[in-house]
Amino acid sequence: MSENIKQVVGPNKYVAYTYKLTDAETGEVLFEAKADAPDEMIYGVSRDVVPGLIAAMKDLGAGDRFEITLPPAAAFGDSYPDNIVTLDRQIFERDGQLADEVMVGALLPMMTAEGIRIQGKVLEITDQHIRMDFNHPFAGKTVTYAGEVLEVRDATPEEIKGAEGCGCGCGGGCCGGEGHCDSDGCGCSSDGDNCGCKGDVDGKEDGCGCGCSAK
Repeated sequence: MSENIKQVVGPNKYVAYTYKLTDAETGEVLFEAKADAPDEMIYGVSRDVVPGLIAAMKDLGAGDRFEITLPPAAAFGDSYPDNIVTLDRQIFERDGQLADEVMVGALLPMMTAEGIRIQGKVLEITDQHIRMDFNHPFAGKTVTYAGEVLEVRDATPEEIKGAEGCGCGCGGGCCGGEGHCDSDGCGCSSDGDNCGCKGDVDGKEDGCGCGCSAK
């Protein structure tokens, strides 16, 4: 009989879900997670889901739909000047040459010394420094999530352990809300000691930022 009980979203549940994320003011589609590649989380454990979306999905089951409009504080946070930092150009060099992927406007996957995955946008490149913006790309926006829960089940111990190490993804959260990017949180310290490029700049373990510290 218990096998027929519908599982609902709650602590330590694996959740797969689709959604369309839009700018609530302009209607622009910012991101879409489709059924063939849904977003996944371990409820209450994953750190890459915005707070308002977490609250909206609680107690929903597979097949249930949701729609919620969130202000910046409950979504991707405001845009903070402190999250724009100037880093030593050498952090992004390999064999004395600037990595090909490092160009103005590029979004680079990086990682703090604490192991939190982040993404930064290159704003300016000079002979000595590179200026980057570690605000979330959707910071400052009021957004609407409209989607559907596809699957809810008990998470495995391995899934829970893996989710505990997650950082910032498209879903945001780490730099959302009241988060600031600094050496203790979701960004780089101003001297670049907590993020950078190491090895191949392709987002792999030895890639830009995934190599972690530039010490």
